[in-house]
Amino acid sequence: MRPMCRYILMMLAAWIAPMAYGGKVKLLTDSSQVYLGVPFAVAIDVSATKGHEAPEFPELEGATSQLVDTSTSSRTSRIVINGRQMGGSEKTTRYLYHITPNREGILRIPRIEVQVDGDWTATRSANLRVTKSVKGDLLFVELLGAEDSVYVGESLDVTLRVWLKEFKQRRINLNYNEMWQAIDKNASEWGVFEEQIVSRTQDVKVSQRQRVGEDGKKHTYHVYETRKRIWPTRAGRLDAGGLRVVVNYPLKVARDIFGSVRFSQSKPIFATVDKTNVEVQDIPTEGRPAGYSGAVGGHRIVTTATPKNVRVGDPITLNITVEGKSQLDHLRAPVLKEVPGFNEQFQISEDALPGVVQGKRKTFSLSLRALSDKVKEIPSIPLPYFDTDSETFKTVYSQPIPLQVSPAKRMSTMDIVQSGEPTMQNESTLTRLDEGIEANRSDIDLLLADQRLKVTRVAAPVIVGTPLIFMACLLVRRRNEHRRANSGLMIQRAAFKTAITQLKEIESQSDAAVNPDTPLSVLLVFIRDRLQVGSEVLTRSEAVEELTRAGISNETGDKVDRLIAECEAAEFGGMVQATQAQHFGNVRDAIEQIEQQLGKRSWR
Repeated sequence: MRPMCRYILMMLAAWIAPMAYGGKVKLLTDSSQVYLGVPFAVAIDVSATKGHEAPEFPELEGATSQLVDTSTSSRTSRIVINGRQMGGSEKTTRYLYHITPNREGILRIPRIEVQVDGDWTATRSANLRVTKSVKGDLLFVELLGAEDSVYVGESLDVTLRVWLKEFKQRRINLNYNEMWQAIDKNASEWGVFEEQIVSRTQDVKVSQRQRVGEDGKKHTYHVYETRKRIWPTRAGRLDAGGLRVVVNYPLKVARDIFGSVRFSQSKPIFATVDKTNVEVQDIPTEGRPAGYSGAVGGHRIVTTATPKNVRVGDPITLNITVEGKSQLDHLRAPVLKEVPGFNEQFQISEDALPGVVQGKRKTFSLSLRALSDKVKEIPSIPLPYFDTDSETFKTVYSQPIPLQVSPAKRMSTMDIVQSGEPTMQNESTLTRLDEGIEANRSDIDLLLADQRLKVTRVAAPVIVGTPLIFMACLLVRRRNEHRRANSGLMIQRAAFKTAITQLKEIESQSDAAVNPDTPLSVLLVFIRDRLQVGSEVLTRSEAVEELTRAGISNETGDKVDRLIAECEAAEFGGMVQATQAQHFGNVRDAIEQIEQQLGKRSWR
């Protein structure tokens, strides 16, 4: 009867396992009631044992969607029947989306098909009711600029204020910090204030102010205020990157015995910035000078060059540092080819100049090459900018940099090959080539001269021996890498020899304090290393189970079980010295039988 029961259990497990770990897809929503303009969360959970394709969220009629997060978790289950493990593991990946309804009515999320473990499966569909959330006078958002009118690219200090009506319920009066928790930081859109609000830095100031509500009465508000310097990029009403504040305003609040607040009921509301006091004007085109790179407000330009004593064609590193009120990240480098005197005297690098910003300075670096020894200086570099005070274009200049340029030296091919001081000829000009690099020129007699490489007696052993030394080093390195990569295999091969050596050492030493190992510990470590089943010393039941799984005979397994039990009884009974001597032979026999049955060697 027992074999039949085992067979039934195995069939049942084989039938249940695919059901428990088959590909599954779920659509999860936090509520069936959502609100116009307020983002809500939708998750798709994909469970797979082999793998899956990422779902494609469909375009929704009446709403926008955005993937905000992806996370993965694992689950493993095992069923042991008659010494055999059955079961498996699966990974569940959650795709989290934020859905923002943009009209009232019924929002339908259709079935979403996902390929899981090679098969197609689909989520359920969902119908959500979208209603309008009336914020009333509970929430206001303001964006105020320090100036009413600025130009594109001009710096402007702006202030964001979030007005949140004070909450009172019987004896509960929420303070500014508790009301701050009602703001949904993730669902809100903070524009240029993202870092300051989400990180809750010290830049966010809090105060209590009064404001007239819809009922015509004054109410108390918690006002959260933060400031930031920005540089508008387009004309028109100030755009701070999109601002929308979402709040789960509490309706019922309870405090626990520790004084912590819990919102037992709330409603989502949101507010946006409808208008600001700042009008952004475009930079005028009339009178705009050539080479204008977008600088707005007062600026200065400083140049440095190294080296200053060069030959014709030698590279010169020119650093251009611009300091001013512009947003330096977007400031472009001066176009030197349009500066009078540069294109005629220097070959200018074609590489782009992104520049490096440090504080209120931006430095551009490029390479120049003098075209003639008649070049005496690097000319002044102009920097046009738009002066917002006078509303006119102005230009500042760098100081010229004196140079000492000497003629270039020209070497023949033979001069380069020969040792000693080469014979050189002076060149006073550098020829600019638009086609690329010109081929080297030399005298025909020098080109026809015997320039074959001659190997000396000293060089021959070096030439022959170097590859041999390299190959030897390579073989040693590969051998070491193989040993490190297969350390477990090396331990497994040496397990028998190590165990026999340890038994001999224990047997030769009568003092247990000198060698704390015992025949029992040697046997258990041998089983662990020989079967490669982890790094911890095995227990009695684990050792017998691993031997059975490895194919050791029942007779040997029972013998090892009894032997371990006897050794444990001797050790735990405090009779190690008196009894361990009789176990040496039994432990050695057990180790040799295990090694022989594993089929690698016979140690009789």
